[in-house]
Formats: sequence, structure tokens, C-alpha cells
Amino acid sequence: MNRALSFLFLIVATSLASATHAQQPDELDRQRLINEVRNYKHDFLAKDLELTKSQQNDFFALYDEMEERIEKLNSDTRDLVQRTISDPAASDVELDAAARAVYQLKNEESNIELEYFDHFKKILQPRQLILLKNAERKFTRQLMIQHRRLKNADSERRKP
Repeated sequence: MNRALSFLFLIVATSLASATHAQQPDELDRQRLINEVRNYKHDFLAKDLELTKSQQNDFFALYDEMEERIEKLNSDTRDLVQRTISDPAASDVELDAAARAVYQLKNEESNIELEYFDHFKKILQPRQLILLKNAERKFTRQLMIQHRRLKNADSERRKP
């Protein structure tokens, strides 16, 4: 698993390094990176939750749909906030609405997750349902650990 994480983060680091030079990653590279992380997450969750092949097919179709909805919600909220705070003529009502959207974001994410929970119940065993959130946290933790390792290795290489 560490080899897979190292490989993934080598790809991420390479993409980020090239993005730094170009100031903005090419959309194709960005999409490729997103797909690689998604595939790695699928593998991680499938192994951690001990999903059967049948469960994997049904579950990940819904799981990806849920994650896309949550990402769109986050993106829309970021866009609203950015537009509002960058507008010097924004009214207090507009600023309040943007602030409220930020504070409601977790609630909205939770509502989406609860909606999909009912779908997941039809695919996953009760134990797998309970372990799903923990597996997601473990995946994120692994990503952060690898990110730190790569960042530290990169800073060591840059020292004179």
C-alpha cells in the first residue's frame, strides 16, 4: 500500500510542479489526476471494507455520484464567496447570504450523505456501513502523510 501511495504522490508532486511553472494545470492533467486519486480511493475503500466485486460495482457508482454532488456544492459555495468578497459594491444582504452559505455547507454535505446512506444500505452490510466513515478518514490520513513526506523530501532536495 505504501508503494501505491508513494506512486500516487509522485504523480501529484509532478503535476503540481509542472502546474507551478505553468501557473495553472492543464484541464486534461487535472482530470487525469482526479481520476487517479479516485481509483486509488476505490482500491483503498474496497480493501478496507472488504467489498465483494458485486458490491464494488454498485457502491462506487453511487459513491462517486455522491462525491461529485458534494464537490459541486463546495465549488458553488467557493464561487459565491469569491464573487461576493471581490465585489466592492456587494450589499450587506449579499455578504450575509455568502457567509450563511459557508456556515451551512457542512449541513448541506451531511444531507447529501444521509440521502446516499439509504442507497448504501441496500448494497453494504451493516458493519461495512459503520466502517465507511472510518475508512474515509484513514484514506485522508494516508494522503496527508504521503503529502508531508513528499513535501519534506522536496524541501530537502532544494537545500543548497
